[in-house]
Amino acid sequence: MKLLKYFPFWFFEWGSLCFFYVLSPTLLVNNNSTPFYIIISIWALGGIMSRFYNYERNLTFTKQLQRFILFTFICGSLFFLATLFFSDKFVWNTTSFIKLTVIIFFIKAVSIIVLFKLRKSASLFQENILVYNSDSGNNFIKDVHELKRTGFKIYEADKTIFEETSFDKLEKIIQENKIQSLYVPLNMVLDGANAHILNLNWKKQTRIKLITSYNSPITGRNAQFYGLTQVVKYFVSPLDSIIYRIQKRIFDILFSGIVIVGLLSWFIPLMAVFIWADSKGPVFFIQKRPGRFKKPISCIKFRSMTVNNRTEKSASRNDARITRIGKFIRKKSIDELPQFFNVFFGQMSIVGPRPNLTSQNDRYIKIFDDYSNRMYLKPGITGLAQVSGARGRIDTDIEMKHRVKYDIFYICNWSFALDIKIIIRTVLNIFRGEDKAY
Repeated sequence: MKLLKYFPFWFFEWGSLCFFYVLSPTLLVNNNSTPFYIIISIWALGGIMSRFYNYERNLTFTKQLQRFILFTFICGSLFFLATLFFSDKFVWNTTSFIKLTVIIFFIKAVSIIVLFKLRKSASLFQENILVYNSDSGNNFIKDVHELKRTGFKIYEADKTIFEETSFDKLEKIIQENKIQSLYVPLNMVLDGANAHILNLNWKKQTRIKLITSYNSPITGRNAQFYGLTQVVKYFVSPLDSIIYRIQKRIFDILFSGIVIVGLLSWFIPLMAVFIWADSKGPVFFIQKRPGRFKKPISCIKFRSMTVNNRTEKSASRNDARITRIGKFIRKKSIDELPQFFNVFFGQMSIVGPRPNLTSQNDRYIKIFDDYSNRMYLKPGITGLAQVSGARGRIDTDIEMKHRVKYDIFYICNWSFALDIKIIIRTVLNIFRGEDKAY
């Protein structure tokens, strides 16, 4: 929803350039043979590098002007380089480039003015936030009011609401007022007595923002200033970027699609014969597991046990419920292959924190303050914890704590290269065999 509401602005700005190009193909170059994809690619790259098409809540005309200058410099440099590598089709024209720059500036100015007006009047472009009533919270509110164009609808709550004994009241306020972000002082959450507040972070519509002290600023791209008040996201992942999320999703679709068509299309009928020959019951075992933001998903596996009523009990070594074929497919992780359907339809990812049993999930959320953060991403078929030896049955709380550390490290340090590395290690571990795979 957050991205969809800004789509009209992107469409307007990109569509306008395409319109001007179609109207006058010689606007940027002095011949009609220049590939349009070169112009679009340069424009897109310049926009990403300069953050020209970002619409943060603390966006100002001054900041947008700075980005426009950077955008113009980047695009101008890339266009000039294009004339060197595509000299037969791409001829530099200073006058045309200046004209195009003026047009883009005008289009952007119109877009920003409309956005600021909508943030003042249209609820769709506003964001409901809850601010902790304190000195730093009051300073934040004052600075937000002075900016005038943030689109924040501010609710305040005093200290008693944030106490653990009043946690149900806090959740009720968040739900009734559709609070999307919670702004609290950094020094408050560092106090162990208030750590429970951070558990709200995994909820889809409640993100934690930390208000820092003016004399202890935090540097980094995730820090934002509202006037003199600095705000930092509590939990940050590279996958907060729409570009990386799209990249990961495209990879998931392509990889799972290849596996489904190339392997599962003939392997499922073959496995069905072996499973039915070994024991009575369905080919697949489908179980509800907590997915991203605790939303239940139907996790699909090849059935490796006899039909029983103890589905919330993890398998143990020499478990009597495991069938003969089940012992083999669990050892080689073949029982997990149907989860590629979960990946293809967007419920899971190839790599991510493994989905635990619902009963385990409910228990460990109460034990570990940071456990809920592992639900920040979609669950995966494999994960960093699994290839690092933390797989199989969980016998102690320490083992789960160990897994949580791996999962949170993965979320905070995600990269496409890390995903590939985990996939390769998963395949190698399958062939080598693992002691805890049963």
